[in-house]
Amino acid sequence: MVLSKFTKKETAVEETHEKTSKDEKVRASSESYAQNMATGVSMHLDEEAGPNSSSIELTEDPDDPKNYPDGGWRAYLVVFGAFLGLTVDFGFINSVGAVQSYLNLHQLADVPTGKSSYIFSVFMLMTYVFCALGGVAFDELGPKIPTAVGAIITFFGMFFTGSCNNVGSFVGVFGICVGFGLAVISAPMTGVISHWFYRNRSKAFALATLGGSVGGIVFPLILNRLYIVVGFTWAMRILAFICLVMNACSCLLVSGRRSHVASKGEKSRALALKSKSNRSRAVFHEIKTLCCNMVDFKALKEIPFLFCTIGIGFSDLALVGVSTYYPSFITYIGYSETKANSTITITNAMGIIGRYLPGILADRIGPFNVMIMMMTGATLSVLLFWLCWGVTSQSMASAYVFSVIYGFFDSSVLSLVPSCIGSVSPTSKFGQRYGTSYLCAGLVIFGGVIGGGAIIGEESLEHYKYFSAFAGSLYGASTICYIICRFKLVGWKLRAKV
Repeated sequence: MVLSKFTKKETAVEETHEKTSKDEKVRASSESYAQNMATGVSMHLDEEAGPNSSSIELTEDPDDPKNYPDGGWRAYLVVFGAFLGLTVDFGFINSVGAVQSYLNLHQLADVPTGKSSYIFSVFMLMTYVFCALGGVAFDELGPKIPTAVGAIITFFGMFFTGSCNNVGSFVGVFGICVGFGLAVISAPMTGVISHWFYRNRSKAFALATLGGSVGGIVFPLILNRLYIVVGFTWAMRILAFICLVMNACSCLLVSGRRSHVASKGEKSRALALKSKSNRSRAVFHEIKTLCCNMVDFKALKEIPFLFCTIGIGFSDLALVGVSTYYPSFITYIGYSETKANSTITITNAMGIIGRYLPGILADRIGPFNVMIMMMTGATLSVLLFWLCWGVTSQSMASAYVFSVIYGFFDSSVLSLVPSCIGSVSPTSKFGQRYGTSYLCAGLVIFGGVIGGGAIIGEESLEHYKYFSAFAGSLYGASTICYIICRFKLVGWKLRAKV
């Protein structure tokens, strides 16, 4: 009896151990299966993503702040690369007045301002509208390929601009070619920052867009000197080589960092490229994808994004108008071309402070809050220091004061825009949203610059007075749009960070 009980007890213990062993085996098998599945998914993505698979990471939320380095030598190397690219891009756009004032006094001296304005209208249209192409190319291909393509096109456009001698040739070479090249570069240079920064994104954008101020200072000085030493033709060619070298360095330094799972488009393209017979079809598929994803007009149904886009259009039109025609105003009231270009240099020098400090402040209180303050300052500076004082006194003192104050406020038009767009856009669609905003802004600018040229017309003090009032009104309208955008995001909460 005792032996029977002992045997039963021993059998029960053995069954318990056997059950535990089975449970452990099942658990181990489950863990092994999960690991194999994870490995399989990772390998599957690696196979489908091709040679760029190292840039794709599996995360649940690409907009989670934990998924961003937000600093480190690699991230700031990307910022420096973007700085070099934007020195060419935004810097040349800020310096376009140095080209416009020279042409008005030399090659196009007999051409009315209203007619010559078509050159710069087309140029601005191209730089803004084709940001959409650069944006989707960045989202699909990363920053290097669109930057390289844009750099080559910009080089040839600048090089052959020196050989132009009439409005038609300037429109074709300078307006279309240079404008298109700069447009393709713009979105990758700003969008790549959003791959590396989240909490410090506005500061990083500010550091990168400082290139616009540096280029705006350096390029007019270079052109002024080269105009005298080698003439317009070789001045533009030398500038083309300088820009090519800077863009090449930028292309080497910037790199994308995908923090989201590969998209269906990326998978299908990678699979197509694995077979040589499918490569031609993959190329056409790539082109189709780029064209279909170039813009996202559905995003305009979102009220914050809509008013952000309208605000960008108004403020950029005012910026382009003032940058293009203010140097001509200085030469009209009797001062030299050198003094006219010195106002551009001062404006962009103040822009260094005006880009960096608001960028730091935007990380603390929000980009829209800072943008509203800066646009209010730009409105008042144009209306008070150009319209009221500058047109009346016609003195260089008023011109220099305006350049200092306006230069501080207007620089935020370019430096804070990426942060504002990023605040109302998913990170994975930043390039597409950025391109959509600038496509809409480009259409506004095209008509606005032509309209500005028509306002100035044959050039008179009265016409410049009307134009300065027009520019100030545009900044005011932009301020209102940003206020509406802020209201739609957080209501009337004055202390909200947005």
